[in-house]
Amino acid sequence: MNIGRLLRASLVVVTAVLIGAPSAHADPKLDRASLGEALDKLSASAAELGRVAKASDDRGARKKFGPAAVELGDDLAAASRRLGKDVGLKTVSKDVAALVKDANHLVELADEADDKDERKSFRAQATAISQGIVIVRQGLDSAADGDGKPAARFTGRLLNSSDSCSWEENLKFVVSRNGTQVFTSGMVFPGKEQPLVLDKGTYLVQFFDTSGKHLGQATLDANHEGWAFKSGCVNQD
Repeated sequence: MNIGRLLRASLVVVTAVLIGAPSAHADPKLDRASLGEALDKLSASAAELGRVAKASDDRGARKKFGPAAVELGDDLAAASRRLGKDVGLKTVSKDVAALVKDANHLVELADEADDKDERKSFRAQATAISQGIVIVRQGLDSAADGDGKPAARFTGRLLNSSDSCSWEENLKFVVSRNGTQVFTSGMVFPGKEQPLVLDKGTYLVQFFDTSGKHLGQATLDANHEGWAFKSGCVNQD
């Protein structure tokens, strides 16, 4: 497997999504076209990742990760087709929100690969695809709600809940939106929390340990006062 080629391809896809993400004030038809194109690129990336994983000698990659990546690619393509049929942007956004969860699960399934190099490559590529899907969903929300009004802001908290797991981990939270980091916490200890004020919207939250190693990620919907985000039990090799 050409790990380097696939990883570069995933990064190119996410960069393309970032560049092509429409603004809240763009023409709705252009929004649909650019968002549909971004979904098509992500679909192709997931499908290729699944194809390579299904051809791997590693059973976990072949039987679990590969089929999930192919299915994600099919679902992304279906969402793109719905955009082309003038289905409501809010409706498509809900569909894509479900795909964010599927993509995050794909990141977890990368750990099913026994080969360390394949595992790291699959996780990096699945993470890149997940980030791209989050960006598209945010673009859909902006296109649907782009009325020029100031965004509502809500106060909430990021909670390191690893104290409820079989092991604990000190965590640093990195919060991003539209591919841009909006907040980076200091080290948050198990059972402790980080207060945070965010504009209403959907964010990507990534977790890192004390050495800076990426342990996992999940989405955050900051849509009401008092929101709470829990890390849960994060991934490790």
